Amino acid sequence: MAEQEIGFGEQDTLHHGDHDQRSLNEMLQELRVLQQGSQILAGFLVLLPFSDGFSKIAPVEKWVYIVAFIASIVSLICFSAPAAQHRLERPLKHRVRFKRLSTQIIIAGTVALSVALISTTQLVLNEVVGDRWSSMGTALIALLIGTIWWLIPLRKKSKG
Repeated sequence: MAEQEIGFGEQDTLHHGDHDQRSLNEMLQELRVLQQGSQILAGFLVLLPFSDGFSKIAPVEKWVYIVAFIASIVSLICFSAPAAQHRLERPLKHRVRFKRLSTQIIIAGTVALSVALISTTQLVLNEVVGDRWSSMGTALIALLIGTIWWLIPLRKKSKG
C-alpha cells in the first residue's frame, strides 16, 4: 500500500498510517472522558435506591429512575466496548472497520448518556423543586444536550 500524505496544516503532515493510528488514539482518549462521566452517573444511580427517602418517591418517578439507570448502564457498556474490543482483537487487522464500528457504538452510548442525563435531571429536580420547575429544568437540559451534543455537530458535518 502506497504511503499517502494527509495534511493537517503547514507543520503537521502525517502519512496515512500515522493518521490512522492518531485517529484511533484520539477516539480512545475521547472514550476516557465519556466513560468517566458515565461511571459517575451510574455510581450515583446505583446508590440512590438504598437511600432512606427513595421508597417514598412516586411510582412514576421510580420509572424515571429505571430509565435513567438502564440508560447510564447502557452508556457505560457502549463506552467501554471499544477499549475492550481493541484489547481483545490486538493486533488490529482491520483498523478502519474497527473504528467505524466503534464510532457507531460510541454514538449509541452517547444517545444512552443523553437519555440518562435528561432522566436524572428530571428525577432530581422533581424531588427538589416539584413538578412544574422540574419540567422546565429538564426541558432546558434536554435542549442544551440536543443542541450542543447533536444539532451543532450534525449541522457542521452536513455542511462539510
